[in-house]
Amino acid sequence: MGATRRMEDSITASLRDHVSEPVSTAEAVVAAEFAEVDAEREAFEAFEDRVAGIDTVSMSRSTPASQRPGLVQARPQCAERVRNAFRETVMSVDHYDALYGETLDEHFAAELSPDLLAGLQEGAGSQFTDLYKRTLLGAIETAIDQRETFCDILDNERDSLETSAAAIETLVDDLDGTRVRPQNRAEFADALDEIARQRQETFAGRTSSPRTDGHDLCDYLYGNCEWTYPVLTAVTRLRSTVNGLVA
Repeated sequence: MGATRRMEDSITASLRDHVSEPVSTAEAVVAAEFAEVDAEREAFEAFEDRVAGIDTVSMSRSTPASQRPGLVQARPQCAERVRNAFRETVMSVDHYDALYGETLDEHFAAELSPDLLAGLQEGAGSQFTDLYKRTLLGAIETAIDQRETFCDILDNERDSLETSAAAIETLVDDLDGTRVRPQNRAEFADALDEIARQRQETFAGRTSSPRTDGHDLCDYLYGNCEWTYPVLTAVTRLRSTVNGLVA
């Protein structure tokens, strides 16, 4: 009797692991992605503070260059301070080399804008003026906002995964070993359908922007996994496994 019980427990544990694996893996993926995005948000906030502390250069367009010797040095100094600040904040996140691996100019242009990068190049005609600084700070704020928004989306995905995982675990716990009692089969099927339906509603409630609607987000997050839709995969595994074990 004891051996039979241990075998049943082992089968149940294997079933639980098999069914829960997609969702638990997805939760780990989301946690890692959140950590990276949040680190980038903090890095851009630090960059924003550094840029805010750089004094701008004021000059009159009517003043001949020969009468503005101090400005000749002011521009390179300001530009280098911005470049150093970007290197020491945005480019210093732990995952930068693995995820991006871009030069400073490439990453600055991609994250902020090629026009703003042009203002930092050697020999650029513009100065680090109030307008340039405001424009740069605005672009940095946009980068921060984008990461805050994506962190909210990842929080929503995490909550959806946790809710689905709890519902699936309850169904597994209610099994008679690895079988559904005959009188409970319709209810069991309905419960699986409800888990899938709620997951689809989560997708429908998201925006259609890249990486933010349900399908694009799953492609982005889980593209390197064996599956793209972790909850639906778990539901399918449970349904097919239990159906295969029903006498």
